[in-house]
Amino acid sequence: MASGGPRPGSGRRRKEPALKALTGNSRPDRELAQGEPAPIGTMIPPIHLGDLEQLIFGSIAALLEEQKRASQHYSEHVALLAVRLGQVQRLKAVLEVEGDTFTSETLRSAGKVAVVTKMVRARPEVAMLSDAMRQAQSLLGELMLNPSAALRIATGEKPDDDGWGSL
Repeated sequence: MASGGPRPGSGRRRKEPALKALTGNSRPDRELAQGEPAPIGTMIPPIHLGDLEQLIFGSIAALLEEQKRASQHYSEHVALLAVRLGQVQRLKAVLEVEGDTFTSETLRSAGKVAVVTKMVRARPEVAMLSDAMRQAQSLLGELMLNPSAALRIATGEKPDDDGWGSL
């Protein structure tokens, strides 16, 4: 099994802009040169978001606008983060009410003797919450909304690391 990230030359080949213009598939709003930042603009939430997700989307969009990094190109990505953060809130509320575990009882009979076994298990919401939080953390990192990214944005460069933790 291969590892180590994407290989050069792999994946779908990009069409030349001139060829797109000839075939009528040209979309100037999607054409960005390599390394060129996305155009700054207002982020509009997709219509499939619920009320809670739209509130979360608005708060994330406001953060990006304050940092002058908001772009319509990022709307779907921010919407995915809003959905995951909404799931985190809902699952957390369920676990606060129901608790983290549940007990299952099984009745087994061996001849004339009936044995009741009890098992304490984690609720399925615990695993679902963990997965939603892990994906939300990953999306926050991709949007550069975590503390280490904030330091890089503020200074304009990656902090020096001498390998010794600056002792």
